[in-house]
Amino acid sequence: MFTITGFADELCNDFEEQMRIWDEMGMKYFELRSAWGTNVMKLTDEMIARIKGIIDGYGIKVSCIGSPIGKTFIEDPIDFEMERLDRACYLADYFGCARVRVFSFYCKEGSILDHRDEVMARLRKMADFAEKRGVELLHENESNIYGQFSKQSAEIAATMKSKYFGLVFDPANYSVAGEDALEAEDEMHPYITYIHVKDYSGKELDMSIPGEGISHIPEVFDRMRDRDLFISMEPHLDHAGQFGGFTAPEKYKVAVKAVRTILDKLGIAWC
Repeated sequence: MFTITGFADELCNDFEEQMRIWDEMGMKYFELRSAWGTNVMKLTDEMIARIKGIIDGYGIKVSCIGSPIGKTFIEDPIDFEMERLDRACYLADYFGCARVRVFSFYCKEGSILDHRDEVMARLRKMADFAEKRGVELLHENESNIYGQFSKQSAEIAATMKSKYFGLVFDPANYSVAGEDALEAEDEMHPYITYIHVKDYSGKELDMSIPGEGISHIPEVFDRMRDRDLFISMEPHLDHAGQFGGFTAPEKYKVAVKAVRTILDKLGIAWC
């Protein structure tokens, strides 16, 4: 079964309004990346308690802590990221989701691929830390990080070789990077434990309704049909950029409906 979740902060900054719309769409999970315009790693204890009260009122749960951990330079000390990981694991426990999104570092000069050993050492330290906390790290690709392309993403997961380290498959991210999404899925298939749903139109940083672009959304779903997965809506229909996106509520509703329709046509159970 696929459980549909998503980034509610694409709708607007106000968290209460996000959850009102979320409930209106019949969504039961969301990925916590920010609230009231504040990144998840900077939310105060008072803010997370307020979030908990709001989502409990709607019966909505958190699927993953959408942290920016790993969007830092490999040359910088790791202490900062380990402190953030400690906080992210606390948030995962607080919200009962046991998943934290991570990335695999930029570099200041040259190619990040030249820093392979340090990237793997850092991710290993992070994965070991998360495992002790009972939290799965979910690596997402991103422009200019070590795991930008599917080959390196798969290499990371194979090197970690842990049930507490999986890959987020975002078909559009690979399409934007110039890869065919199905070829990327082939490379990463054994390690995919979570999917982000956006569909690249083929034009510069322009996204389509899921199923209407070049990122093979229906085919990706079909290949994953035997897995119990969260599929996370991140449509980016009004604005798409390296550091986030925006989708107006009515367009977001269209995207969610499109995904549900695709799953129904494929005969894949969803909730």
